Amino acid sequence: MEYGRRCRLWIAASAAMLACLAVGLYLAHAQKPFWREGGLVDEPSSDLARLNRSLTQLAALIQPAVVQIGVERGAEDQVPQDHPPLPEEQPERPRVGSGFIISADGYILTNHHVIGEDREVEVELYDGRTLPARVVGKDRRTDLALLKVDGGGSLPVLPLGDSDRVQIGELVIAAGNPFGLEHTVTVGVVSRKGHGFGRLGFFDDFIQTDASISPGNSGGPLVNMRGEVVGINTAVIPRQRIGFAVPINLAKSVLPQLQARGQVSWGFLGIGIQELSGPLTQALGMSKKQGALVTNLLPGLAAEKAGLQRGDVILEFDGTDITDVRTLQQRVARTPVGTKAKIRILRQGEVQSVTVVIGEFSPEVEALARPERSPEPAPKEVMGLTLEELTPETAKKFRLSVEKGLVVTEVTKGSSAARAGVRPGDLLTEVDQKPVKTVQEVHQALKGWKRQVHLLLMQRGTSFFYVAVGKQG
Repeated sequence: MEYGRRCRLWIAASAAMLACLAVGLYLAHAQKPFWREGGLVDEPSSDLARLNRSLTQLAALIQPAVVQIGVERGAEDQVPQDHPPLPEEQPERPRVGSGFIISADGYILTNHHVIGEDREVEVELYDGRTLPARVVGKDRRTDLALLKVDGGGSLPVLPLGDSDRVQIGELVIAAGNPFGLEHTVTVGVVSRKGHGFGRLGFFDDFIQTDASISPGNSGGPLVNMRGEVVGINTAVIPRQRIGFAVPINLAKSVLPQLQARGQVSWGFLGIGIQELSGPLTQALGMSKKQGALVTNLLPGLAAEKAGLQRGDVILEFDGTDITDVRTLQQRVARTPVGTKAKIRILRQGEVQSVTVVIGEFSPEVEALARPERSPEPAPKEVMGLTLEELTPETAKKFRLSVEKGLVVTEVTKGSSAARAGVRPGDLLTEVDQKPVKTVQEVHQALKGWKRQVHLLLMQRGTSFFYVAVGKQG
């Protein structure tokens, strides 16, 4: 009896528990969530779905070939003076950069400024391995470096594309390790190409993108939708979403030398040059803007040995028409050292030809490789210059190291000389390609000139530059 009563109580309790559970489940299902689930559309358009799949698949293919490069803080970044701003590192963070594998046997391409002056760095692969890397070669002018690791001979590789084919508006992926966050990708478009920041011509040439480039991204790849590297991420405009990459074709042109010699030999003429403005073209008696104007020659180097002179306009280099300073620098830099090249020039209104043996660029003469900027003065204004023959007092006042010459003591505000960029302390050395050392010689050189502008050669410190100013009223 007692046993049966206990069994009935147990069964009743179990039934009550099951009933409560059932009620709870019912209430849980009956209460709807206060949030919404499901997409705005049943299925994305086929184009969007295909793009999304392409991006995710491409990111998965890119990441294994991207490496993180660790560098001891204290190694100085070495970049050209006119290099655009680098992504800023946080001082408390270890300095890291990115690179990408370009051959299965372990060659890695990165930026020169990532490794600085180090000869060995550590590289972390996608699979988590950390390997020592040897610096095979580097070039500061192009901000490129080639590393080598021993990864067993079967490392994932990113193929190199053709940066000349890159189009503005084209989708690209920037990969790297921003702020030390490994294997990050960002997506953007090519915003601009073929334009530089400073005055380095051939070396001042970047692909601009709005794909985010942050500290740690430097040296990583910029990849197109075909999975080809078209650039090496290298710079940013601070606090703006604008990044810059070195074109991969420039890298391909130097990689063989980096691998074989550890450095790059660049052709060099040993001249200072500047662009031709409209007034300068008029002052030189030219019918159109063409060529590069020679402002200075380094003694003993290729151009001087060939007989080039200050004031020559280089119209053609080794069969290529020279349209501007950049074109000349590109052709000269890519010409092998020791090669003979024919140069066609305009000198004092006559077209002549000279043959030059191409010299080798060195950092000691880098400042001369930068062309002077050509201001655009108003050509019909008065010259607006007050000149004095140099005395010890004026030399001391303007901190000049020369003993003879004509110093500009005042420049009239609003004059063509002022607009041309002439300022007190500059030295006037030539008028219409005639040397002048006295005020009387200046007046003599101005006589009989039929054009409306005069060509003046100015010296500022150790640099020379031409300006075109209006005829004196």
